[in-house]
Amino acid sequence: MNGQTSIRLFELVQEFIPDKRKAKEFVSRLEETVDLKFDSIKETMATKTDIAQLEFKLGRAIYIVGLIQFLAIVGSVSAIVNFMLK
Repeated sequence: MNGQTSIRLFELVQEFIPDKRKAKEFVSRLEETVDLKFDSIKETMATKTDIAQLEFKLGRAIYIVGLIQFLAIVGSVSAIVNFMLK
């Protein structure tokens, strides 16, 4: 959190917790919790680079699977034709 937000939060908390030390401790613990949550969420977010890499890998996988299927069909058809001609 930035300094301005911390000061505003401290002022709001002081309305409910009159002791400055306890209010400051509450605000600092709240800031730590928010920062930890944000850091953990930030690690799992995908960046544009991650999405581009995934898109490339998926496209390549789809192309390879299609090519293998095509070759399997051509092989099957040629085997059937070869069997029928003999």
